[in-house]
Amino acid sequence: MSINATDRLDLLTRRRLLAGAAAGAAMAGGRGGRAGAEASATVHKFAVGAAEITVIADGIMTLPLAFAFPAVTPAEASQVLAAGGLPDGAVNNAVNVAIVKTGTDVILIDTGAGGDFMPGLGKFGDAFERAGFKPEEITKVVFTHAHPDHLWGIIDPLDDGTRFPNAQHIMSAIEFDTWNAPDIEARVSGPFKAAGVGTKRRLKLIAERLTMRRAGDEIAPGVSLLGTPGHTPGHVSVLVTSNGGALLIGGDVLTHSVVSFQKPAWIWGPDMDAAAAVATRLRTLDMLANDRIPLLGYHMPWPGLGRVERAAAAYRYLPV
Repeated sequence: MSINATDRLDLLTRRRLLAGAAAGAAMAGGRGGRAGAEASATVHKFAVGAAEITVIADGIMTLPLAFAFPAVTPAEASQVLAAGGLPDGAVNNAVNVAIVKTGTDVILIDTGAGGDFMPGLGKFGDAFERAGFKPEEITKVVFTHAHPDHLWGIIDPLDDGTRFPNAQHIMSAIEFDTWNAPDIEARVSGPFKAAGVGTKRRLKLIAERLTMRRAGDEIAPGVSLLGTPGHTPGHVSVLVTSNGGALLIGGDVLTHSVVSFQKPAWIWGPDMDAAAAVATRLRTLDMLANDRIPLLGYHMPWPGLGRVERAAAAYRYLPV
């Protein structure tokens, strides 16, 4: 599965995407872009057409340079980060969880890390309540993939069940099968090594609630899955379209605000299939730049909202 012409045209025509870019440029349903959005330290709201988007912070994930960029030296990685205005000693990625409210659904896309994965994460639950949401009102939970910082927050630690009792839980069938394979522990590296056992356990706890879907499926009116494999075999991104507006909620298809754009061919340490991930990154960057579709990036700087433009032989991320 991958982003290609067939996938995109099955969801909506290229013309519709291009027409939607003008409406999407406002990023707040015509309410003046950033000035029209509601923001705080942990909650950010904006609109895409008639769809209401809420971004909720789960915290900051810190990765060693040698793990994040294993194919280059730490000195080379530090130089690129410093040139991009970022600290050069480690990768400090935001974790931005999205909620999409349409006329029919309240859709949570990924659930943060919970409290068991990494220091600095696990803040989503409290921020979710401060944003005015109740677990019972979530109608669908979509997992872009099953890495801990996207999946582990689904479990209520008080009863080992889902936090969202009324929600349909959605994952790609390829992703589910990947994490239930006997050799999954051997396929995960670095700080994610323990993810195999932990993710299997959590998937077992919610197995009866899971619905398997495929890339190209529309999971709600105007909300569709795009196949973006490589980071994990069954990774999907979520495309939101409404009243001519469009937004790609990318998951981990693009993971760093400088390197993923300026050095898209660099290997990202957590990617399970590095070659497929690079190919998917390049296709996604091309689509976002050509079609002028805004990106909500799970690991982009808070609140994760921006655009992609071409810059010389590569690309540039522009926060909105």
